[in-house]
Amino acid sequence: MKLHHAAVLAATLAAALSVNGPSRAEQEEATFAVPALTITFTPLYVASEAGLWKKAGLDVKEVFIVGMGSTNAMLAGSVDFAISSGPTLIRSNIRGQKLVAIAGMSNALMFETVVRKESAKGLTMQASVADRAKALRGLKIAVDGQNTVVHAFLRYHARKGGVDPEREISVVGMQPEAVLAAMKTGAIDGGTFTYPWSVTAVRQGGVMLASGVQNDFPEMMPFVTSLTTVRPDACEKKPSVCAKLLAGYKAAFKFIADNPKETLEILNKRLAGNDPQDLAAAFVEVRKTTPATPAIDERALVNAQELMIVGGMMKPEEKVSSFAGFYDNRFAN
Repeated sequence: MKLHHAAVLAATLAAALSVNGPSRAEQEEATFAVPALTITFTPLYVASEAGLWKKAGLDVKEVFIVGMGSTNAMLAGSVDFAISSGPTLIRSNIRGQKLVAIAGMSNALMFETVVRKESAKGLTMQASVADRAKALRGLKIAVDGQNTVVHAFLRYHARKGGVDPEREISVVGMQPEAVLAAMKTGAIDGGTFTYPWSVTAVRQGGVMLASGVQNDFPEMMPFVTSLTTVRPDACEKKPSVCAKLLAGYKAAFKFIADNPKETLEILNKRLAGNDPQDLAAAFVEVRKTTPATPAIDERALVNAQELMIVGGMMKPEEKVSSFAGFYDNRFAN
């Protein structure tokens, strides 16, 4: 039965990815929940705006659902696909909300902490990671939400310097635009951001105290900042849809590598509220951390779990020894 199933799947994938290209009759539809507007979702924007999903035979309708609501909508069956972080994938599965990752978008820890110059205590990125962590003592730092992966990154860095992130740092939940405004007035000391917000914070006079991209935490490489996830049976029921989605992603990864100027134009369209220079600077890092393939590296999930444990997103006793069933690379490969 397993051999028969594999043969049927292979035949379905071959039909979906015919070198002659899909005809109009072969076009299928899918819905995709997107939780935020961030440059870390560049492959999605490119696949959509460059028409790469349509070329693969898939008409993708994006639905903007903030935060965890996007994953919850996918789990409820309201949409076909969602973007989740590596930690969200792990936490959902260990707590009985089963979902499967079928594509990764980056292989780095795409977070940074930036504080006001007055709050940096004279430190720069030239100081040790531990010393920069100690500088966080007594500061008020904003994250996008309590117990999110962004919050876990802040906690992880703090503990590198022996700082208790619960007792010695005041953490508030704010969205990036509000964080930047509050830093200007001095209402908060700084924020932990995804790209391109950290670039904007530095341009506006902030001082970087931690960067997951600039090799502060090599033990966390590779990492899975953004994943495309589905319900466990979704790709069994509609293998051609999953195959076409991944075909579009593969083309998008190549497009990003080969066409940086055109990719940046897409980003300026999708993230129009951001400063173009900040987007350009952030894109340099995003392009470097976009892998050659959307296949998921299990080492990245191991690192994500470690960040969650140290960062307070899961208890040590919840640690899993195997990620079998958490991801499926058949379509990525």
